[in-house]
Amino acid sequence: MSITLKLAWKSLLNRKTTALLTIMTVAISVILLMGVERIRTQAKSSFANTISGTDLIVGGRSGQVNLLLYSVFRIGNATNNIDWKSFEEFSQHRAVDWAIPISLGDSHKGFRVMGTNHSYFEHYQYGQKQHLSFSSGHEFNGLFETVLGSDVAKSLGYDIGSEIIIAHGISDVGFSRHENLPFKVVGILAPTGTPVDKTVHVSLEAIEAIHVGWESGANLGNTPSKEQLEQIDFQPKQITAMLIGLKSKIQTSLYKDRLIPISKNH
Repeated sequence: MSITLKLAWKSLLNRKTTALLTIMTVAISVILLMGVERIRTQAKSSFANTISGTDLIVGGRSGQVNLLLYSVFRIGNATNNIDWKSFEEFSQHRAVDWAIPISLGDSHKGFRVMGTNHSYFEHYQYGQKQHLSFSSGHEFNGLFETVLGSDVAKSLGYDIGSEIIIAHGISDVGFSRHENLPFKVVGILAPTGTPVDKTVHVSLEAIEAIHVGWESGANLGNTPSKEQLEQIDFQPKQITAMLIGLKSKIQTSLYKDRLIPISKNH
């Protein structure tokens, strides 16, 4: 062993406590960096697997993260809504290929209820551009029909023909439930491994119907019967957000203060 190495070794032995602390600090730093990178990669992968083929998420003025969380992951609530006329104008723009309206705000036994229309089942994709499919049943057609995500049906033991009661707001408590307006399960989606599995899907018209006679989250006691509501032609007034597919990716510059562009790779 050379003199230099001997001196270095003796110096290290004399400072072994400091050396061990340095080694431990470096090791912890490397572990933390690897952990952060793993979380970042998994978060990106989770997002990519949750929604695919969508170019824009459009919502009322809000933080981008908040808009992403409630519209895609069903976490949190919207701070503003979109007027239905705005949705119609935006969806009919020459650059827009398809648009999926989303209406959130209600729940069923801890699962979020989402109002939407046929475009959702036709155009929504996840993973490697996989379309939604049914393990049983079909899309909702009637006003008080619902399609359940696979986790909802499995966790609560529902099957085709089961009836469920939707509650106003996130808290499913007695005074907030639309007790006199049960929904019939007509479809159960195949598992996707995304928030779709934990979602109760109903029509936009149904969202309007169940809130007739309600004001600011309170039941005023004059809610029409199910039979009466089925005779009314409901038109959505507002929605929470919309998912947009464009004919050209360049058009993501439209309304850039109200949207989140999705990666071109999805």
